[in-house]
Amino acid sequence: MYPFVETIRIKDGKAMNLVYHQERLNRTRKHFWADSRELTLDELLPEIPQVEGLQKARVVYDETGITLREFAPYFIRNVKRIKVVTDDTIDYTWKSTDRSVLTLQRDKAKEYDEVIILRNGCVTDTSYTNLCFFDGKNWLTPDTPLLRGTMRQSLLDKGIIHEAHILKEDLASFKKVSLINAMMDLGDLELSMDSIHP
Repeated sequence: MYPFVETIRIKDGKAMNLVYHQERLNRTRKHFWADSRELTLDELLPEIPQVEGLQKARVVYDETGITLREFAPYFIRNVKRIKVVTDDTIDYTWKSTDRSVLTLQRDKAKEYDEVIILRNGCVTDTSYTNLCFFDGKNWLTPDTPLLRGTMRQSLLDKGIIHEAHILKEDLASFKKVSLINAMMDLGDLELSMDSIHP
């Protein structure tokens, strides 16, 4: 079994959405190792480099606890063209260091910057983000994500985005799309629907 990982947004020396990362980490550990103890926030990130700007903290863990902490500057990728691909059996329920199922989808459209993955006709995620679609009034996120991301859950809890069942044929009805993950908030990477190629 591969180790699991949390990717945490550090903005100007402050960790964002840390409670959501702690909850997912402990839920993962309990699922795979029922007798494992819960890890505290202090154990997750005991020290944070006080650096201005955006940093990415990568925290790797397994049954024994946290095995690696890495910090690096983070820069948002340049995404302009997205291809829709399909895999009806893909599963990435748990945030593992093994991303091969996602890389396989990404490799289906190497001439594009990113992919949107369909599973059984339903919109899920890209290879590295959750998705939010703007219908002219509300931001909607698919209720069938591959991974229930921490930024996604935070935005849902705040009522900023709402879950919806989104099929491939629904994509044409939206005005724009925002790619979100632990490192990118709603609007940080926003594209017109023209950027998505069926």
